[in-house]
Amino acid sequence: MFRKLKIVFSAVVLLLALYSIITDNPDIAPFTSLGLAFLLLVMGFEERQKKKKWISYLCFFAFAVNFYVSVQSFLI
Repeated sequence: MFRKLKIVFSAVVLLLALYSIITDNPDIAPFTSLGLAFLLLVMGFEERQKKKKWISYLCFFAFAVNFYVSVQSFLI
């Protein structure tokens, strides 16, 4: 299940980033950052299942920072 979610979030982030680059539209950046945050969350759960605690903690920390920055960019 996590593999499918990781593929979906990766595709969404990639498409949003490509669209932002092609159209030169920086307004898409918060959505790209939010998608990346959820991708990191899924990766953290996947690594937790594989019993790789340090990598999962790192992914959860990166998720928290990225999610905070994404929410802040929506509010500004």
